[in-house]
Amino acid sequence: MSAEKRSVGIHFDATYEKHDTGPHHPESAERYRVLESALQELPENFLRLPGRRATVSEILLAHEHYYHDLVYRDVESFAHQLRTGDTAICEESYDVTLEASGAVLAAVDAVMADKVFSAFCAVRPPGHHATATRGMGFCIFNHVAIAARYLQKKHGLQRVAIIDWDVHHGNGTEAIFIEDPSVFYLSLHENDIYPHTGPATERGQGKGLGANLNIPLPGASDGTLALAAWDAQITPAIDAFQPDFLLISAGFDARINDPIGGLHWSDATFAAMTRRCVELAEKWCGGKIVSVLEGGYNPAGLASAALAHVNALV
Repeated sequence: MSAEKRSVGIHFDATYEKHDTGPHHPESAERYRVLESALQELPENFLRLPGRRATVSEILLAHEHYYHDLVYRDVESFAHQLRTGDTAICEESYDVTLEASGAVLAAVDAVMADKVFSAFCAVRPPGHHATATRGMGFCIFNHVAIAARYLQKKHGLQRVAIIDWDVHHGNGTEAIFIEDPSVFYLSLHENDIYPHTGPATERGQGKGLGANLNIPLPGASDGTLALAAWDAQITPAIDAFQPDFLLISAGFDARINDPIGGLHWSDATFAAMTRRCVELAEKWCGGKIVSVLEGGYNPAGLASAALAHVNALV
């Protein structure tokens, strides 16, 4: 299918249900099953994208070798949690997270080859809290960070922008690119919650100074404040950076009634932010967007917000 038909690629797979986080865990296979059922009902103009397994060398684009090996050993020893922190694992977790990272890279390839205009990858476990050396916050490998490096290494792109609207600050993604002027990281998140990072004063470090933008929002605020901040800060920042490709860390835990998040965004908020992303991508990078699922822990709310996001990608 040609990009001229403005098809949007969608990736989801029952493989991700194998990552078992245990009973009563918010990042559960059940939240994924509800989302998966919703995505299966999308019309034919959404193209189902196949996944693939990431190679170790691809994981090492954003992670240290010893951390990769630590993950492998923890999973192989039947540990219930990564030794680096608060990330539940099971005997399938290493394989599943390689599939998640690989699916995002396959979507990147599909967009770069003009098979689709843009793509949404419904994968788990999430990734944006994972640093180069540490898994935390339900995350093992940082799929979006790996994709940014992959775009530069395989496809030769110069500038990649990452927009992260998960309710939690993506400390892992920020840390990986904090000194890199070629990757612009932007986070719109709730102030003063886990992982208690992402102040507005952090604008990057060293050569990366100016390539980082944090917009912490007060708890219980609705989408009005988020969209006002977008128009005042995000659009000008992306216009100044002029990216070759846009990646989205699409968390949906800022939606109202999420059990972990404290923001009150509606589905219309996510649709409006997505349309702004599409406009920016069309302006600077030929419409090229790959969006990756992060948080969202009210299953019905996750599915509803994600569908609003995906439909707005068209």
